[in-house]
Amino acid sequence: MRFLLRTTLAAAFVGTFLVVPHAQRGGGERSGPAQPPLWLPDDQYLRWPLPPGEQVYAALDAHRIKGYINEITAISRKSRDDGNQYWGRITGTPYDKMTTDWIAAQFRRVGLEQVRTQEFTKLPPQWFPTSWEVVATGGGRTLPLKTAFPIYHSAGIETKELEPVWAGLGLPADFIGRDVKGKAVIVYGIPTPGGRSDSALINGSIQRAEEAGAAALFIVLGFPGNVTNQPTGGDADPAKMPVMMLGNEDGTAVRELIEKSHSLGEGGSGERPKLRMRLTVEMRSGLKTASVWGMLPGATDENIAVMAHTDSFFEGAMDNASGIGTLIELAQYYARVPKASRRRTMVFFTSSAHHSPSGEEAGLRWIHNNMQAMFAKTALIVNCEHTSQAQTYLIGNSLVSSNAVSARRWFVGGSDRLKAIVADGFKTFGVAIYSRPETRPGGELGVVYTDAPSFHIIDHAFYHTDLDTAVIVPEAGLEAAVRAFAKIIDEVNKVDIQNLRAARRSEDERK
Repeated sequence: MRFLLRTTLAAAFVGTFLVVPHAQRGGGERSGPAQPPLWLPDDQYLRWPLPPGEQVYAALDAHRIKGYINEITAISRKSRDDGNQYWGRITGTPYDKMTTDWIAAQFRRVGLEQVRTQEFTKLPPQWFPTSWEVVATGGGRTLPLKTAFPIYHSAGIETKELEPVWAGLGLPADFIGRDVKGKAVIVYGIPTPGGRSDSALINGSIQRAEEAGAAALFIVLGFPGNVTNQPTGGDADPAKMPVMMLGNEDGTAVRELIEKSHSLGEGGSGERPKLRMRLTVEMRSGLKTASVWGMLPGATDENIAVMAHTDSFFEGAMDNASGIGTLIELAQYYARVPKASRRRTMVFFTSSAHHSPSGEEAGLRWIHNNMQAMFAKTALIVNCEHTSQAQTYLIGNSLVSSNAVSARRWFVGGSDRLKAIVADGFKTFGVAIYSRPETRPGGELGVVYTDAPSFHIIDHAFYHTDLDTAVIVPEAGLEAAVRAFAKIIDEVNKVDIQNLRAARRSEDERK
């Protein structure tokens, strides 16, 4: 059976497109005949013309942001090239510190004042998979499953051979009549909408397999091709058994081994396939991470706070090199504005441990807990997170990229006046958004949105996968987002702080 993503990858289709039989992994080699590239070059994307009267925002340069993205993702690639299977800008690793140091240098370069790096030494123990391997055998074949990747808080396992059992979508009905005790359960996960979550995770397949006595669970990510994926983050509950993701081609190969074995006779005439797997994990204590701070003094002690998180799985171009680059471009833009023309002080800061537990003494949780004096005078929090991504579809069994930027999740917290300012900024510069906002913001804004008026946009199909490279982050989307953010900041600076905060509801209204 083939399951199709239908409405999870994009909104309305605009313009030309390219089709490929399989999704390409960023920068990876592919076998078989040469195929046209899945992703379009930046000069092929539709761009929103700069509206009359908005010429001041022409100075915001998306090509420069793309350059930052390439420098940041190079840190992640170094993590991979240094031999780490669990790679990226992972919190508490040397690559986390490289990212922090790079940002601090950029803050100084663009002219921020009082630049400092705030080190956090009280990170809770961090889950780390250090080494793993999964090999499928059957029908005379030996297939290394190169996309096997442990999900956050998976248990480890010593080298063991397990019989694989296909269990559909991992729903209760899929387990009826199946003996999975001591075996490796394989389920299919429909992206909802992308690498961060899938149907198998949402429907409780992990707990269901654990309760049925499975020795391991594999979730096949329903992207075409063979995508490596780490879906969950630091909010995941520890699994009592090994849980790993598989790319679609690897998952299909295992399923076909199972089918071939059964087609040769239930009496055992066919060789039963096996999965030989091992996974070593450890909890590391005593790790450090950091935030970077910089400011631009304004005419008053009220402030605009601009933030972005720094850590990532894999290259993390969209998640969240795009946000870091957007933050730095805004910092450079406003550093060129005379102090007398800045109504409010601007505070720029980063947070870490977004994808892993920070506890209360690190990352944005620490900022929320300890910076209330700053937030009391904050007119606006701007969260720069996943600011651009190519609009993409599933057609048949292929990914299809368009020449448009995808629509984003979005949130605005504050007064009706603020909501109107944000909506106008998005419309003015062509920032496509979903038809309704989040009721509670996801991403990093979810920690601080109650502290002050705030907004964000988030693209979210290819994050947490090795598809998240710079080629999926169009300059057209970066340009629209950064110009809209600047316009919103400027309009907010015309409004008194009390008129930006949401009105308090009366006791009767709360009831």
